[in-house]
Amino acid sequence: MFYGIDLHTDSFKAAILSENSEELTMETVNLKTDAFKRFLSKLAPEDYIVVEASTNTFWFIDQVKESVKEVYVVDPYKFSIIANSRKKTDKVDAIKLAKKLKYYICYDKSADEFPTIYIPSKEVSELRSMFVTYEMLKKQACMTKNRMRSLFRQNGIFNFAGENLSYKHVQEKIMNLQVSASLSAQLKVLLSLLNTQENEKENIKKEILVKGKIFYREVKILTSIRGVSPFLAIAIMSDIADINRFSNAKKLCSYLRTAPRIDASGNKEHVGKVNKQSRTLTASLMTESIKHFIDSSDRLHRFYFDKRKGKSAGKVRVAVMRKIIVIIYNMLKDEKLYYYKDEKNYAAKLKQYESLLAA
Repeated sequence: MFYGIDLHTDSFKAAILSENSEELTMETVNLKTDAFKRFLSKLAPEDYIVVEASTNTFWFIDQVKESVKEVYVVDPYKFSIIANSRKKTDKVDAIKLAKKLKYYICYDKSADEFPTIYIPSKEVSELRSMFVTYEMLKKQACMTKNRMRSLFRQNGIFNFAGENLSYKHVQEKIMNLQVSASLSAQLKVLLSLLNTQENEKENIKKEILVKGKIFYREVKILTSIRGVSPFLAIAIMSDIADINRFSNAKKLCSYLRTAPRIDASGNKEHVGKVNKQSRTLTASLMTESIKHFIDSSDRLHRFYFDKRKGKSAGKVRVAVMRKIIVIIYNMLKDEKLYYYKDEKNYAAKLKQYESLLAA
């Protein structure tokens, strides 16, 4: 059987096609009832399932993967028969998925016609989820700081320009300000909120570092690059999961949102924007280490200053990150350390990480 699944938060529509006929049946299954258990009991080892990528897709896969031959996840943005459909209902989408799955399995296994998404292991999925929480806390802390700076400007307080509001000595100065009762009350609440956000961010960061030991071998390789901490190395690997699924460095750069689209015609070349449907975590965290990357070798230092001529700061940052990702690709493929590694810095990073794991 071939199952096309249109998955929602608490239910799904299933279109079911048999291999030897065009007869199609439809089912609506509520995930919160025994109907889902009955659906699972009907699955057979020779069956195939396809489902669109959504928030609870990987959970759904964990429930069905042991009962069927193969589960596929398709990218709804690249899957043309869904993305370009004029008539879009749950039933229509499920039927299109089932028919396309049958054609793919029985007649033409073309990746272009059936753009699937990599299904990571449960451990990698959990790491990715933890990073989402970490990024959320980081954004919330930034919003809290911005609100405090806004209050300072509104009240003509210029003492804290450029100061890190997370530092204890800075917070003590803030609490000792001679200001109105209303401003004092707001600052007190915001500082308490900021400290909670920062503490919880550090807690989830420690959990990520411990969970990330599944990539210990890769962490040892990647931390040989100046600017790549064990935390950043784990973030990179949670995005990549397995370097062998990328046939070349260009595909990895595109996947990690650092490869712009290039349109060339004749002697004209236009460099467009990066792929907006790719992973964002690695690029987001790597931005904080740009200066370290530039200083890691004379070669990258020259590359950076050459790129600065006539280009915006944003494009130069992306170019540097793309260069580092190409290096990362080759290091992971060849299992080799960074050629320009700083031995002292590298040893310190590994020692600190191993101490955390041993605690």
